[in-house]
Amino acid sequence: MSVLFPVSLTLNVDFPMKKLSCRQFPLRLGTFLIVLSFLFLSAPVTVQAYKSVPASVLADRLAREKDVDPQVVERFLRVPGLTADPAIVAKNLKQVERQASYDYFLRPKPLTLAREFLKSNLSWLEKMEERFAVPKELVAAIFLVESHYGTNGGKYPLLRVFVSLSLCDREPLLRQTYSLLKKQYPDMDYQWLAGRAARKSSWAYGQLKALLKMRDKVDIVHLKGSWAGAFGIPQFIPTSFLAYAVDGNGDGRIDLYLYQDAAASVMNYLRRHGWRGKMTPKKEEKVIWSYNHSKLYVSTILKIRDRLREGNH
Repeated sequence: MSVLFPVSLTLNVDFPMKKLSCRQFPLRLGTFLIVLSFLFLSAPVTVQAYKSVPASVLADRLAREKDVDPQVVERFLRVPGLTADPAIVAKNLKQVERQASYDYFLRPKPLTLAREFLKSNLSWLEKMEERFAVPKELVAAIFLVESHYGTNGGKYPLLRVFVSLSLCDREPLLRQTYSLLKKQYPDMDYQWLAGRAARKSSWAYGQLKALLKMRDKVDIVHLKGSWAGAFGIPQFIPTSFLAYAVDGNGDGRIDLYLYQDAAASVMNYLRRHGWRGKMTPKKEEKVIWSYNHSKLYVSTILKIRDRLREGNH
């Protein structure tokens, strides 16, 4: 953090050209220092704005990775204007979940939307349900909460999101993020934030590498998602896309903005994480937890599934 004191001082301090006694000099020098101090401290103080942290800082590190093509780094990261965004970092480093936000999905209107989705897509959903052994109602619940069936998939360019988060533990970006959060959370501890930033940065760096590997399957330059780095109807992160996304409509490509691809990918994800037909409530919760590490999220998804099942009976 740099603090500038834009003070222009012109001091004319004239000492008499006569011989000063030992008594006179300390008094006049002391007066001079007092005047100087007063002028200096009373001058307006301007805090220098932080400079944006460019993606090229990160590109240098990525270029040294054995599993990353240097040409890919040059193409996607050494781009003018691609810098870290403190606002994105702030959203990620301090998250507050609220029960009311999840309660919305259990209201009549959202549940009606979920039932209409099941009814309109029943034929192919039942085939997928048989193939993956994952309930279609579970998919409908996840689609609703994650993106409201694709209508709220996010507006943040994912390259910028993961560049920002990969750099979030570096100064001056971390200090700027702290300043933003401190306004809303006065008790924010800088050391706590630094520790969280270190963990988030490590995670995001892996996601950024995965995003670059998606370049032949997805237009990652224009790909947008949430501030947390998830995209598509099911809000997959890049590593989940590479590991679990599958072609659901048989056209030879994977597009998570299409219902069939998104549904097949969600079912594949849940099956690979242990969903097996009839399970105990604890086992069900464990599988949904793997999708989103939130107790409120897990509880809401399973409640929506139960409500949708009730409507089918």
